[in-house]
Amino acid sequence: MRIIFTTGKSLLATFIITLSIGGSYDCYGQKLLPDTIFVDFVNDSLISVEGIGIQEVKDIRNEDPRFVRYETKNKFLFIPVDQEIYLKKPLPDELSSGIPKTGERNYQLIIDKFEVVKKSRRFSSSILLTADIEVYKYLKDTICFIGTYIYDHQYIPAGKKENVKESTENLLSQWHTEFKLDLLDLKSDFPENSDPSEQNYFTDPDIKSLYMNAQAGMFTGYNWWGLQGEVFFSRPETSRKSRYTAGILRYNNNEDYESYAVGKRSEHYYFRRSDRWLFDLDMNFLLGFCKWKDVETDDPTLYQIIDFELSSIQSITYNKSNKKGLLMKAGIVENLMYVIDKQPKLQVGIYAGLGYKF
Repeated sequence: MRIIFTTGKSLLATFIITLSIGGSYDCYGQKLLPDTIFVDFVNDSLISVEGIGIQEVKDIRNEDPRFVRYETKNKFLFIPVDQEIYLKKPLPDELSSGIPKTGERNYQLIIDKFEVVKKSRRFSSSILLTADIEVYKYLKDTICFIGTYIYDHQYIPAGKKENVKESTENLLSQWHTEFKLDLLDLKSDFPENSDPSEQNYFTDPDIKSLYMNAQAGMFTGYNWWGLQGEVFFSRPETSRKSRYTAGILRYNNNEDYESYAVGKRSEHYYFRRSDRWLFDLDMNFLLGFCKWKDVETDDPTLYQIIDFELSSIQSITYNKSNKKGLLMKAGIVENLMYVIDKQPKLQVGIYAGLGYKF
């Protein structure tokens, strides 16, 4: 006979595993994880969309039709636990709630994308609803595509007072009001909002739901110069103000050393002036690796092979709104470089760059 002695840590691990397995339960006819959360979709009931009919809503996502959000949180301080957030009813039913099925004009909606994600910035966080909803119109015995609703709806929770369930419900309720207001434009062949930079509804079938932006540029100033490249993905612009996050690689040639730097979250703020031109404010924090030019004179220590860079580029950019094509930009750059135990370097120069949006 073998006797197995279990330590206190093993007992704790066994208890947690047993609790997790035993915590699974059946709800709504499906076996779910202990951290599955159901939220209410509070539909807007004040805005009337009489005159149009939504005869059918199809969900073609490769997901459970009730799924809206995925999160991860730590339990017992260090154990990562998945959270899956579901609606209590399928999304097509929630989306069409309170909207007539038949009217003077009748439509079909197809949900191609609908998800909620958390967006973390350097000093704040928010949640973002990303959705692509195609619109088809019934014409006698036929049905034809007429446009796509594209949403990137941001919601900022009220601090830590809102938990995951509350913030998701508030976001969905807020977005549904915007969605019903947009549906009112279907009552007219000539929507009131004709500004292509301020709309969620696109009739051009060539507009993509995601663009890849590849850019490269050169900057130079007094006794320094450099090169940089970056790649990021952007959604169609539905506002004159947009924000994107990029990955960046930079080479910086200074008087005393060269730096090869990387930035994971370079932030671009777009302020569009026309269909072709915009102002781009670029904010970067980079971590660089130094190659000293005169090792004997500078005598760097081991920790002085790393530098820290805080940088900003302000540029006028040629960038067609929601179109693939060539990108051109020119502006000024400011760069603050710091190596431990060395004097910080403040650099100012000019910048020029080219790119392509695929």
